[in-house]
Amino acid sequence: MITMPSRTPTIDGEHRTLGPSVLLVGLLAVCTAATLIQPATFWPLMVLPIAFSMPLAGFPGLAFAGIVSGIAFGAVEDRTGIPVAALVVAWCTTVAAALLVGARYTKVYRDYERIAGASMRDRLTGLYNFAYFSDALRRECLRTTRYGGSLSLVLLDLDGFKSFNDTYGHATGNVLLAEVGAVMQENRRGTDIVARFGGEEFALLVPGPASMAAEAAERIRVAISRIAVDVGNGEVDGRTISAGVASFVHGDSPDALVQQADQALYLSKRRGRNRVSVSGATELRDAVGA
Repeated sequence: MITMPSRTPTIDGEHRTLGPSVLLVGLLAVCTAATLIQPATFWPLMVLPIAFSMPLAGFPGLAFAGIVSGIAFGAVEDRTGIPVAALVVAWCTTVAAALLVGARYTKVYRDYERIAGASMRDRLTGLYNFAYFSDALRRECLRTTRYGGSLSLVLLDLDGFKSFNDTYGHATGNVLLAEVGAVMQENRRGTDIVARFGGEEFALLVPGPASMAAEAAERIRVAISRIAVDVGNGEVDGRTISAGVASFVHGDSPDALVQQADQALYLSKRRGRNRVSVSGATELRDAVGA
């Protein structure tokens, strides 16, 4: 039985941020107290909390923070009698705190991007997962309905994948799935969305007509048929893939588009596999490919 650790999971490095956080809070407290005690003398220091936020905009923001804080300290120099050296030290402290804020923000943002990216991707193939694809499908259908144009969906299914798994084991099957994912990434256009639909099924969303989607599916079919996975004993093996293409009809639902593509995929399977079939296209009704 797998047991979860008792320690609450945190983003890597979270426990090391206590020192900078305390420093930042302390500096802000000092500035606030100084402003309250001597408002006529220290009011320019009220801009310092704003300066602290500037590094969130990157290096230009950091430069702006340094300039703003320098002006603030210069404004109070002739009012307080504080030695210039002390003001320089205070300014350096302000810039250092700003650097800490910027570095902390950068790390949190990178962690966010990493976690968000992981939640959208299938770990094995590197393709988008089903949840992301479902959202993208509905979004693209809505966009096509509102602004016009065409949208096509390709559903693909590896032929005989179960027998491949049964013969060589799931680990080798995973290698094949990963290779298929790489091939699909390499053969898609920049505007296409490719995802693992589930198991050995994949999906390709193409902003364009069925003919364009069929061409893309055919490129993928040919490339996948050339995959050779090392299955041991000096032997290699692979599998072909079947595909079904459907075009979005204005007024239909995303589910209807998936159903039409699935029917075209079933047609490819029924006609011998390793081919591309297009739903509702008379001129392309016969299977494309082998």
